[in-house]
Amino acid sequence: MGEPTAARLTDRQQVWRGLLQGQRAMLLRLGVELKRDFGLTIPQYEALLALHQGPRRGLPATRLARELLYSSGSGSNLIARIEQLGYVRRSTGDTDARTQLVTLTEAGEDLIVRATEAHVAALRAEFEPLIDDDEVAVLLRFARRLAEHEGVHAQPPEPVEPD
Repeated sequence: MGEPTAARLTDRQQVWRGLLQGQRAMLLRLGVELKRDFGLTIPQYEALLALHQGPRRGLPATRLARELLYSSGSGSNLIARIEQLGYVRRSTGDTDARTQLVTLTEAGEDLIVRATEAHVAALRAEFEPLIDDDEVAVLLRFARRLAEHEGVHAQPPEPVEPD
């Protein structure tokens, strides 16, 4: 028996693989920078960012986990870790004592603002030049269609504050 031959991928399969592998490699590299410069892992950064972009009153822990595409157990572990670091606090909800509301602390707010400025600058320098101007509209339509198909959003929703 000879060496196994690699199956040729279709063009669409190459799109999938290129997006998956390229995003993963870039995310790992940018994650090293977040860890080095701000002491944050990618999941910790994403959780703080979701809280920063969410309502000022905070998010229920279950909603935060859902927005991060985590199981409730994984979300609880992540929240516990960033709470230990002093970046978030948990409290019971106003209407339901079973609801854990997660809010940013001042330290968490300061950190996510600084980390996001650096992260956005890195994305501008590393990712954005890879997309030609004439490709933006097509790629944006695709990204939105993919996100919608999976029940997520390409653009974070605008926070809704209570009156």
